[in-house]
Order: sequence, then C-alpha cells, then structure tokens
Amino acid sequence: MNSLAGKIVLVTGATGFIGRHLVDRLRMIPGISLILLSRSSKSDFAPEAAWVTSALDRLTRNTWLDHGIDRIDVIFHFGAYTPKKSSEGNEVDEVYHDNLIGTRALLESLPCTPERFVFSSTLDVYSTSEASQILTEESRLSPASLYGASKVFCEHLVRVYAEKLGYAYAILRFGHIYGPGEGAYVKLIPQVIRSMLKHESPVIYGDGSAQRDFMFVDDAVEAAMRAATAISRQVGPLNVVSGQSRSIREFVEVLSRVSGFSGKIEYQAEKPNGVSLMLSAKKMFDVLGQWELCALEDGLRQEVNYFRSGDD
Repeated sequence: MNSLAGKIVLVTGATGFIGRHLVDRLRMIPGISLILLSRSSKSDFAPEAAWVTSALDRLTRNTWLDHGIDRIDVIFHFGAYTPKKSSEGNEVDEVYHDNLIGTRALLESLPCTPERFVFSSTLDVYSTSEASQILTEESRLSPASLYGASKVFCEHLVRVYAEKLGYAYAILRFGHIYGPGEGAYVKLIPQVIRSMLKHESPVIYGDGSAQRDFMFVDDAVEAAMRAATAISRQVGPLNVVSGQSRSIREFVEVLSRVSGFSGKIEYQAEKPNGVSLMLSAKKMFDVLGQWELCALEDGLRQEVNYFRSGDD
C-alpha cells in the first residue's frame, strides 16, 4: 500500500455523512494537508484544514488558485446530490447541476494532474429487477432513478479523464451505510432509533422478512482509505458492502436490545415487504484486502448513543 502521509488531499462533501467520518480518519495521518470543499464553511470542524466554499458546478481553476492551491495529490470526491429519501431520486436540477455538471467541473478545474481520484458511486446503478440475485460488480446496470443514472455517467467520466491524463482512479459503489451522523436521511435505522428513544412503536412495512445489507460507516471509510492507497492504478468498480444480508426483523430486534426498548414493534403485514438485497463483497476484499468489519450490535449501539447525545 502507498501512504497519504505528506500528501495534499482534497475531500469534496467533507461535511456529509461519510465525508465527515473520512475527514476524521484523514486528520490522523502525519504530515497530511487537507483541503475541504463545502457549500458553506465549517471551520469549527477540522480548523487546521484549508476550507474552500463553493458549489461543485461553480468550480474553476481560479477557485483553487485564489486560495493559494496549485497542487492536489489525491481527491476523494464524495460531494454530490444524494436523495435523503427514495422519492427524491429524480430531482432534475439537483442531479444535473451537482452530479453531472459538478463532477465535470471538478475534473476540469484541478490545478494540476493529481496522483489519484477516488469516486463515490452507489448501488443504485444496478437493475432492481435483479435484486433477488446476489448483486456483483458484473450485474446489469439499469438504474431506476436519475440519481443512479448520474452515478453511472460519472463513473465513466472519471475513468475517461483519468486514462486521458494518466492518473490513478478508484470507483466505489457504496451500499447501505449506517452509523453516527446519518440522521438527515429518512432511512430504516435512524427512523427506528428515533421511535424507540421516544418510547413509540416503530412501524415496519411488511412482516420484516426482507433482507438488507448494512455496513458501518467506519468500514466504508476503511474501504475508501485502502482504495486511495492501493498499488493498483485502476481500482473498481467495487461494491462497498458487508456482504452479509439480514432480515429487517433482525436489525429491529438488535436495535430493541441495544436501546433498551421494551415496547411493541408494529409490523404492517398488509403492506409490501419491499425488495430483498443481497450483495457480494468478494471483489472488495480481493482487491483491498481483508479486515474485520464492525459487528452489527457494536455499530448499532454507537448510533443509538449518538442519537441519545442529541447530536443528530
């Protein structure tokens, strides 16, 4: 593995859910120089970093030069329009400006040729009609939303720029990532935690038998770090997932245990269960190496404690 020590590293989406955890990890590296891109300055977080305030689609070379930045070695491009709930996947303006135009503007604005570009993609690139099978990186791409389609396009865009200019790249298709800081998303785990901490019965559509693959956010960051320091110059696309699907009922039962909730879970059996998702992590571990993933109960306990602290 290569090292990021002494490198100049840019993180877009630095104040987002995964991005913030990534920055916390990067700050631990000796001699690293961090550049953090955000729509609004968050200098109280990582005050030692160089903060650049800009929307992605407004980036130009002068954006960097005006901040005295004439070199960037490694880019983690985690900034994007990401739907907070499933009904927001087709927001045309946001997807177009933040994801399509934003990624192109970033690639064209860089003040020099970088060493490596790490791109955050999504499992939403896959066809939902194949969800009953184990999804691998070779599964059919047929996104159901503009958000997913934008990520397919940007995967190709990153690859074209990297191959044309001769720098290394990594494409990571993040799955369902959970952990402290995901409170802005209308998703299963934060919704259930909120209900339990208010001593209200969580409402689950279906009988809870649908399968989901959840990965703790620290493990998602570990995958990103390994991709950024890999010997291979072309990494991915890789599914960044646990590879361990469990029923929704099992997740809810673990949350009941770690939160101390003793009330009733309201399963609405007349509602559809939803699609089960089974995902392969084999290629991720083959390419990035093995590491011990956070145990489900430990990860969920950390998130429950985060909500208890009022930081959401």
